[in-house]
Amino acid sequence: MIDPGPVLEQARAAFRQRMRGTCTIGRPDESNPVTDPETLEVMYPETPVFDGPCYTRYPGLAFEQNPEAGGAVQVISRVVVRIPFGPICRPGDVVTITSDPDNPQLVGTKLRVASIDDQSQATAQRLLCEDHQQGPIVAK
Repeated sequence: MIDPGPVLEQARAAFRQRMRGTCTIGRPDESNPVTDPETLEVMYPETPVFDGPCYTRYPGLAFEQNPEAGGAVQVISRVVVRIPFGPICRPGDVVTITSDPDNPQLVGTKLRVASIDDQSQATAQRLLCEDHQQGPIVAK
């Protein structure tokens, strides 16, 4: 039997070199809401999950949605965020882009993890995220 371990580690290291941007990933604590006294906006404190390199890409797949809630329309696009193999992320986690030398306008973008593209022997973790282009991410 061939051991794929050494080749897999080399592939993971090579892919990490492509990750020139950085991001943080937090898990909102929905059991502990905090209300902003000025705006009355309800926010959920985040538990840190990951802080490190990442790579983002908008896939060529059509996913854009325009849901309406309470008279407000949101534009939601699908974004793939790749991070090094290892951290345990879950749907509902929030990805914040903290730097991206290839596309500086992404800095500050917040994305909600919609699903995880798990696979064995992956070179990176792929997080399928929703980009809420209108309005803050405050709750599910």
